[in-house]
Amino acid sequence: MLPGRVILELVRNDRVVGGLGGDCAGRTAELYALAVEGEMHLTSARTAELVKLSENAFRDVNIAFANELANVSDHLGIDVREVIRLANRHPRVAILKPGPGVGGHCIAVDPWFIVASAPDLTPLIKAARHVNDGRPEALAMRTAALPEIAGGGPVACLGLSYKADIDDLRESPSIEFVRRLRGMMNNPILVVEPYVAELPAALSGLNGVSLTGIDDALAKAAVVVLLTDHKAFTQLPPEAFAGRTVIDSRGALKLP
Repeated sequence: MLPGRVILELVRNDRVVGGLGGDCAGRTAELYALAVEGEMHLTSARTAELVKLSENAFRDVNIAFANELANVSDHLGIDVREVIRLANRHPRVAILKPGPGVGGHCIAVDPWFIVASAPDLTPLIKAARHVNDGRPEALAMRTAALPEIAGGGPVACLGLSYKADIDDLRESPSIEFVRRLRGMMNNPILVVEPYVAELPAALSGLNGVSLTGIDDALAKAAVVVLLTDHKAFTQLPPEAFAGRTVIDSRGALKLP
């Protein structure tokens, strides 16, 4: 269920209910029916489990395609979002938006269960995981190569949570990006995350990495990297980023 819409989706979403034997699935569906308005689809427990994993693996593979296009476009000096916008004009093409990677406790994890069940039969799912897991490093390398980095300028990293406007940091690619960037340069890193009061353990021990407010970060930064598209960032006026090099990994900022 989507963070921020948990109760709504708990009630409205369809349910795939798997039972181990007898009328287990039917009895469970009766229990769900007390609160769920969506349809009940009864099947075996093994099938239901693979359905759950397949939903998230499907999303992961599609995100990986968008992220791989972003890697290629960065290499070629092309705006990936213009590529995707124009490619999606085709009536049977619907490429997703690229980002800094994949986070959360489902999409970044569930595909590995399928891979573990059949390692020799899942090269596509495995490759997609590697593309998405490698995206933070690719983005960090692009950032570290900027001329402003050689000049010692601070880098403002906007957002740590894996999804906009929530405080969930689980498997967040933004955290991995900051870790990777710290290993590539010595410039001060100013982390802005309005939904947490302190840096997570993975970052708190790193020298030169500090949690700060958005105004202070933008005032000091030579480079700004948007990692999470919180409204607190995307609703900033274009002039807030004037005079700074900006890497918008989400394609969500209003830039001058």
